[in-house]
Amino acid sequence: MLRSIVTALQLLALATADAQEPVVPTLLRAQRLLDVRSGTYRSDQGLLITSGLITAVGPYSEIRATAPQTARVVDLGTATVMPGLIDAHAHLLDAMEGSWSAGDAIAITVLRGPSSRALLGASNARQLLEAGFTTVRNVEHSGPDGDAALRDAIAAGWVQGPRVLAATRKITPPGGQAVVLKVEGSEALLHHEFLPVSGVERHAARSAKRCWPGRM
Repeated sequence: MLRSIVTALQLLALATADAQEPVVPTLLRAQRLLDVRSGTYRSDQGLLITSGLITAVGPYSEIRATAPQTARVVDLGTATVMPGLIDAHAHLLDAMEGSWSAGDAIAITVLRGPSSRALLGASNARQLLEAGFTTVRNVEHSGPDGDAALRDAIAAGWVQGPRVLAATRKITPPGGQAVVLKVEGSEALLHHEFLPVSGVERHAARSAKRCWPGRM
């Protein structure tokens, strides 16, 4: 069933798959489209994509009549089109295995080195996009700025992935990082992954969070 679902950003990737070719409008025809506002499916829908943006959605016959004559037509067959999903809690640059503790996962990832970690993040980002997620909130465990760098690389078109909301290092009180690091040099790993603050710094961080409702 998952193979029959196509998300919005996957359609954009399809419409701009070859960056070497001139960008031409793409008209997609879908047997079904999920309208999340009404909670219903629309039949025989057309989606017009221009310069990487969905510019028109509606009955295929209507969109076809108004689309540029140069538009490339792609028939999605029996696929169902739906909006992209959002993952609000992800660790794209952390190597997770079911048998590992959170502390072990962080240590193993960091010890592999920044180059390996960057490639891991790029791979995870592409897998997430291909699974239908078009936006992801990466909540720490990515080194000082790994998720921010991944966000920028995706935006620049260097790698494929969803839009990334990057948190960078987790701000914690001293000793409050919520994971146990049982490896040699764990103190260095701690400051690589977390930003412990106290006193005036902690007060400033709490004040900053108050500027964002719901983030305390």
